Amino acid sequence: MRKWVCAACAAVAIGAVAVAMLSQPVEPAKSQPTEIMTTPLAGDGAREVKIVNVILPPGADSGRHFHHGDQCTTVQEGEIKITVGGAGDHVLKAGQALHIDAMTVNRNLSGQPARTTEFFIVAKDQPLVEKSD
Repeated sequence: MRKWVCAACAAVAIGAVAVAMLSQPVEPAKSQPTEIMTTPLAGDGAREVKIVNVILPPGADSGRHFHHGDQCTTVQEGEIKITVGGAGDHVLKAGQALHIDAMTVNRNLSGQPARTTEFFIVAKDQPLVEKSD
């Protein structure tokens, strides 16, 4: 009988821990950017060109953000969904690309592994990415 009571208590304790863990908000998977190159934009000392490779694991969510300049995204592998403020959702597959105007709020989501290359012409001395509400 005593073993049964101990086993029941252990099951209740494990269940309580599991419920506590499941009730915690789950952080979305984070994209993994790697800057490949930054160079001044010829003839324009106020802007620069940046090229960034981004690996997006399944469930990746960039959150709502914007850039201080134009962005061109091309998908190398997989598929991503980009929500662009004022222009709706775009699903891009390998080989497809999208231009996003400067200061336009966007959000990148991936339900499967994906890899993109991002080209930016952005204002120098500004952060590449800023979060948006």
